[in-house]
Parts: sequence; C-alpha cells; structure tokens
Amino acid sequence: MPFTTPPLWLQKAPAAKSRTEEPPAVQFRDDYDEELPCLEHEFQCHSGECIDKRRLCDTRVDCADGSDESHCPGRHHQVQPLSPPGPPAPPPVSTSRDQDIDNDGANEVQISVYPSEAQVREGREVVFDCRARTADNSFYPPTRWTRIGGPLPPHAQESAGRLTINPVSLSDAGQYVCVASHGGRTVEASATLHVQSYVTISDAFKRCGFVMEMTIVGIIPTSRTAEPKNPEKCARRPNSNVVISDNVYRRRSIVTEPTIVVMAAMRCPRTRRNVQKTEFQCRDQRQCVPSSFHCDGTNDCRDGSDEVGCVQPTVVEPPETNKQVAQGSTFQLTCRAVAVPEAYINWRLNWGPVCDPPRCIQASEGGYGTLTVTNAQPIDQGAYTCEAINVKGRVLATPDCIVRIVNIPAPEPPRPPPVPQVRCDPIGSVSPYPDHTGVCPCKPLVAGPTCSDCRPGAFHLDGKAPQGCLKCFCFGITDNCRSSSHYRTQDRLMFAGSSEGVMLSDLEERDIDRSEDFDFSRSGFLTYTSQPVGTKYWRLPQRFLGNKVTAYGGKMEIEIEFSGTGSMSREPMVVLKGNQIVLAHHVRDQERVLQPDRPNTITIETYETNFVQMNGAPASREDLMMVLADLDALLIRASHVDQQYSSR
Repeated sequence: MPFTTPPLWLQKAPAAKSRTEEPPAVQFRDDYDEELPCLEHEFQCHSGECIDKRRLCDTRVDCADGSDESHCPGRHHQVQPLSPPGPPAPPPVSTSRDQDIDNDGANEVQISVYPSEAQVREGREVVFDCRARTADNSFYPPTRWTRIGGPLPPHAQESAGRLTINPVSLSDAGQYVCVASHGGRTVEASATLHVQSYVTISDAFKRCGFVMEMTIVGIIPTSRTAEPKNPEKCARRPNSNVVISDNVYRRRSIVTEPTIVVMAAMRCPRTRRNVQKTEFQCRDQRQCVPSSFHCDGTNDCRDGSDEVGCVQPTVVEPPETNKQVAQGSTFQLTCRAVAVPEAYINWRLNWGPVCDPPRCIQASEGGYGTLTVTNAQPIDQGAYTCEAINVKGRVLATPDCIVRIVNIPAPEPPRPPPVPQVRCDPIGSVSPYPDHTGVCPCKPLVAGPTCSDCRPGAFHLDGKAPQGCLKCFCFGITDNCRSSSHYRTQDRLMFAGSSEGVMLSDLEERDIDRSEDFDFSRSGFLTYTSQPVGTKYWRLPQRFLGNKVTAYGGKMEIEIEFSGTGSMSREPMVVLKGNQIVLAHHVRDQERVLQPDRPNTITIETYETNFVQMNGAPASREDLMMVLADLDALLIRASHVDQQYSSR
C-alpha cells in the first residue's frame, strides 16, 4: 500500500523521541480548541499555529509563514519558510569529490516527487512535495506544478515545491506534473491523486462482501453547527434532507436546512481470507475500512477498533554506526521500527534526499526498511539517517550511520564465458547466452529453446515489444491470433480548393455546420474566419472513420494555425469516438506549445498512454482498440483562445 506522509497540521503530537531531546517543533490542538490562545511557554506564529518559545531564532523555520525567524537580533536578512520543517543541516563532509565531477555531470538535474501516488477521501487534504537538485547538490532549481488535462484546482496552493490541495474534491483526481529547468535542460516527475467519495461505496468494500446497514441517529436543525455531542436533543422536523455519511459528526459543518443524519455500516465476512492488503478489518470482523483510515484520528469502525492501540514509531534496530565502502561497489543499510499502524522507513543523506533510483533503491515493508546504493561514489558519503514515519508522528534513529567511500581498485572483470553452441534469439531472450543449465532466458510472452516463438495468446515477435511479443486482443472472441500481411498507409488532407468533407461541429456533434463557408486562400489549409460561439471542432470525413485497428501504434500529425487573443481553451485537442467509448488527447503545457499567428505541428502516437477517458481516467489498450474497431467520429479542436477570429 503506498504510504502518504500526513500533512504537518494533522500531526496532533510531535515525535516522542528526537535528537538531544529537542522541544517539539509545532504544537497543534484539537479541532474544537481552535480559538484557544497559545500557552505561556509557546509562541504564536503570525499564521496561527503555536510553537515552543525555544524554537525562536534558532535558524530553522518552524512557523508556516517563517515568522519565528523574522526580526531576530543580529540578523540582516529575512528567513524564508522551509517545507517541510526539519533540523538544520550539518556541515558538509569535506571531500575532493567536487574536483572529480565534470561540469556536464554536475549540471544534470535530478527531480523526485513524494508521494508518487496518494489516495485521500473527499474533503480531506493532500500534499505533494517536489525537490530538484543538480547531481553535485550545488544548486536546487525552482520547481512548478502543472496538471495533465487542465489547470491546477482553484483551491490548490503551491509553495517552494510543495503542492497542497485543501479541501480535495472528486474533480481533483488525476495526474500532477512537477517541472524543473536548469542550464537549458528540463526534467519532470509526476504524481497521481485518487479521491474517494464519502457516498460512493469503494471497490475494496465490495470485494470484502460489503452490505449496507442504515440507522437514523439524529436530525440537525436549521443553521446549526453539527457538534459531536447530544444528537438526541435535536427536534425532528418534517421534509428533511437525508445525508448518508460513514461517520456522524466527522467534522464541523454548517447545515442550512433540517437534515437527517444516517450512519452507514460496512460489514465484512468473519474470515480474513478475503480482506485485501489495502483494507483494515475491524476487531468484530464484521466491517472493513481502507487501510489509510487506520489511526487517522476518526472512528471509522463501528466498534472504534481502528483507533485503538495507535502509537508513533519507535526505532528498535537502527542502522550500523560506521561503514567503509569501496568506490563503485554496492552497499546496503537496514533499519527497523515498531508502530501502529506499521511505520514507513525513509532515508536521508546529510539531512537531504538520497540519490534517485535506479542507483538508490528504498524499500519498506512491515516496519523494516532497506536502502541499497549501487555504484557508490564520493557524493554518496556522509551521514545516513533512518526516519520512521506513520500517521501518529515521525522519529529519527540515533546515531546516524557514517558512510565513507574509499578508492579501492576494483578487481579485474571476469573473462567473458566461452561462446556456447546454442545461441539465444536476441529479440525474444533476455540474454543472447543461455544460463548455466543451457536454457535460454526468454521474455514473458516468448517460448522455445532459443526464445524465437510466441507463447499461446501472443503474436508478432518484435524487439520493440517489452514482453517480446504482443498480447492477442480479438475483442473477447479468441486469444489465438497471428500477424497479418496488412500494412499502414498515410492518408492526408490537401484542401486544394475543397473542404474534402471536413465540417465544423461542437464536441457533442449536436451542432454541425454543413455550409462549407471556408477560405482556401492559404495553400494546404482550410481556414474558418468567423468568431465561433463556444468550442468548435474540425470533424473529419468518412474516409478517416470505420475500422481503423491498423492505426494502433501509428501516429497522427496535425498542423494548425490560429489568430486571436485571450486565455487558452481547456477542451481536448483530439477526440475519438467509437463503440460508445470516448477518448481524448490533451496537449501538455499547451500555453507554451501553441502560439498564435504561426504554424503549430502536433504529433500524437496512437498508443493508449496518450489518451484518457472524458472523466480523466487513463485509457487502457482495450479501450483504444475498441474505439479504433468502429471509429464513429474523429474531432480536432478548432477553437483555441477566447477571442479567436481565424482558425486553419
């Protein structure tokens, strides 16, 4: 299950253990104590939170707005807020590694996003952190967040690489991309957000044998604040609205009309055999909740067992204290912590991130974490810290593991084995040589003594196929197929004085303009000069429709030009319709890619990875093949800006 670090303001208590027993960074209160002032030994930040007074002017930002480090005596600069707050960085380890790194390698930008995938409930908060750095840690380029298929949500906040969405709505689900640029190079990393509705019963509950039981527990009067006490005192009123919630009084909310509150219970079978890894089974074995609800501060189980025994992590097996590693070799560090729910083990190097995969691989399962570093270099030496995290807090293991990289000459590489008599097919095998038993290691969908045959249910041995062969897809009729003699041809629209059947239409194809009132003065272009009402699309003629299965794996090139001003349209650039399935392609970062009054060429490879469903969900190979099997409509966007007066 992917682990999502809880936002700082949801951590109700600081870690129980810290280095040299430092005071808690920030003290937060229960939701019902929002209006209480800070205690005598606390300092109230300008942004509202309370911190220990010993945290003032300690060169580390603890307030969200950085007010604890402003107006400090003897300081002549404004301290900027850091995200997330943490202990100050120790002095860097003195090495000669700077002289060993050439300029090209030092300017290489590495970017990472944490978490890469998050699942939250509607109305909650989600935080994604993005960090970019050069290979030698000498420069941290600024980052910015974008969203595939549209702008960032209006309630999203972006600060110092951190993207915060609060509250999360169902429409916020999708992929978010963090982009960084340095020295003329641009890198990006993505994160996926899944949003779970309060009302919709999740698939996890259905797999668990979910049944619904509803109990009316109270009525909230008009213009009252729902408080977690005495619901029985609310008088019942007629003509009320029913609200189904998985937990009554989950948080404060203003009700504008009489409302009946109903509690929904999720019942699971008594056996644990069907409980998924992403689920937590309540103690009475009659109810399941998502694992992300375990110890989140709210009773989701009817018996409250999901909030029983919750403790922050305690490191029981810290990493070794010293390690000497030969340059170019591989080393591994381990750490174990106990907690409820189980802790996620994260690793830091000199209070910053470790190197990125695939050279550095982190793994955490059951509270046991490992860090594997391959091809160790001088940049990898320093203090490695084990950090144990769960929803109740985080703890740093002490002491750190000090890793020193030494330049020990590597042994001579072994001589290549003699060429065997059996030669494996390089297209279908992992290695051109057989293993020690004389068997060729074939790719997943390849078989045969020399890995030259496709397995049943697969066809077309091809080196570009990740699994060696393509998986057979015959619309559920059979899984026995073979390569055909068909080949692709290129079809073009020349517009030599004729529209060639192209018409203007809206996205739903309800308003189709058949007047063919177009301008052909620009050779090779079809020009529409009227200002459109709403978003218009070029609707391609019949010769581009029908059975286009052979277009899978090909590419579509579109050249567009438009004149006008205003904000860019957020509608899809290309829409495919067929077999009651609608798929869309969005141009990423179209404000930069599409420029007015000049030709813009867009190339789309016909793979499922380049299309999404209209609700934003990724398209599968089956979805794209079903659409191409009977293509009903192929639409290309003709309206690109608000004040547009020509499009071709």
